[in-house]
Amino acid sequence: MGKAASKADSISIYLVVSRGETKGTRFEIQAGENLIGRWDPDAGAFPEVDLESHDPEAKVSRRHALLHRDGEKLSLEDIGSMNGTFVNRGKRLEPGTRHDLGAGDEVIIGKTFLSVELD
Repeated sequence: MGKAASKADSISIYLVVSRGETKGTRFEIQAGENLIGRWDPDAGAFPEVDLESHDPEAKVSRRHALLHRDGEKLSLEDIGSMNGTFVNRGKRLEPGTRHDLGAGDEVIIGKTFLSVELD
């Protein structure tokens, strides 16, 4: 492996709550798929990005969206959520379609606002 591959692997990517009482909460995004949703053992939902305590109106689905990370590349896919997934206040993402993300992008999951940060 060259230096570029090891550099990409050393970059940390976070999804950070950007509004509300829990503003500043950071979720580190791991390589591969990261489920965004609400923890629910009865439904078998164990998300890496658990928004249960950041979602007082319960607008986040148990299995809401997937973040796909490959090195420093990041994409977001709605997986059939009830209340939608939005990037940079654009149109609602079509379920099953990936949208590329970069540093500073705003992600809205239900009514929870987050931003993408690199370290």
